[in-house]
Amino acid sequence: MTHSLRSHSILNPAPCGPDSDLEYVVCDYCGTDRTHRLATLPPVEALPLPMHRLGASALRLGGERIHFCQCQTCGLVYMNPRLTEAAIARFYDTVYGTQGASEGFESDQRARAAHILDVVARLLDDAGDRGMSPSAGARPQVLDIGCGAGQLLQEAQRRGWEVRGTELSQVAAQHASQVLGVPIHCGDFRELGLPAGSLDLVVMQAVVEHLRAPIDFLRDSAALLRPGGVLFFSVPNVASAEHRLARLLGQPWRGFIVEHLYYFTPAFLRRLTADLGLEIAFMSSWNPLSRWPNPWRDLRRVGQGTPTSEPRSAPATPLPPFAGAHAPLAKRVLRQATNYLFDIVSKVSEGRRGGASTSGNVLFVWARKPR
Repeated sequence: MTHSLRSHSILNPAPCGPDSDLEYVVCDYCGTDRTHRLATLPPVEALPLPMHRLGASALRLGGERIHFCQCQTCGLVYMNPRLTEAAIARFYDTVYGTQGASEGFESDQRARAAHILDVVARLLDDAGDRGMSPSAGARPQVLDIGCGAGQLLQEAQRRGWEVRGTELSQVAAQHASQVLGVPIHCGDFRELGLPAGSLDLVVMQAVVEHLRAPIDFLRDSAALLRPGGVLFFSVPNVASAEHRLARLLGQPWRGFIVEHLYYFTPAFLRRLTADLGLEIAFMSSWNPLSRWPNPWRDLRRVGQGTPTSEPRSAPATPLPPFAGAHAPLAKRVLRQATNYLFDIVSKVSEGRRGGASTSGNVLFVWARKPR
């Protein structure tokens, strides 16, 4: 492990203004500020997803535009200027604090949880480590950082694991604790004071890209693993086939969204995991929750008067209107056709179950600590 590995972006961020929710930062990995601009976030009213418009409407941007830039030194992609710590909290408080508004962020994660744990079991068994059931001796231990409603921990508990979880949302932490029958810590996982080398598995599913200091989080979570233990995390893939196609067509990539501060490539992750003292045992874009696009289903929903992009239960707080909702019919049809094209490319690029395709919009990474 590189002993100097640390997050640089939180050291001296430069506020965009006294009342702004944005700050300029350097690369979190290498600390330099030489970047190439990849994209610019649309204005709030032009954000296509209603929950993004709702959360972004609570931000004080002061006319400043948000850009996504790639570090020319190490290749890490990050938002710059980015949301401040207070702005991030306000964004999520607005979204998750509005009844019915978080529906677009919630989904049944049981199939994904089973897939993640199946791969972990294979990796630990292949390495000759302890068995995956209580009868094999000491129960394997897992920490899920950002555990949400606790679906992965519930599946791990069913398989005989000893489970721990942390969650920043008080509501989600209380719900997960009730389901699991174990305390879920509301706050930073480092506040638990777990000893180094004590865990078989650490999970950060859809967490890293939201963090202001992802390098510190990854470094400190990797330190919790025993030899042979596994760190699982998922991150957005800026080297995806859909992103490349979008750039070729001159279209915005749907992966650049307002709450994601960081984006990664397979090459960068290989370098980073090596710095963490880990080796990538398996990396893939295959997602058990993804589905092929279905235009007929969307047409039926439109015929029933149900919008295809809004939550099915209306939130208590009115959603900010979408600027493109009243565009000419031809433009709306073209936009929808382009989305279906991107949906197809996204699904194909994920590859097959058990495959190692890394061209999808998300990278699922299982990194193992050498024995």
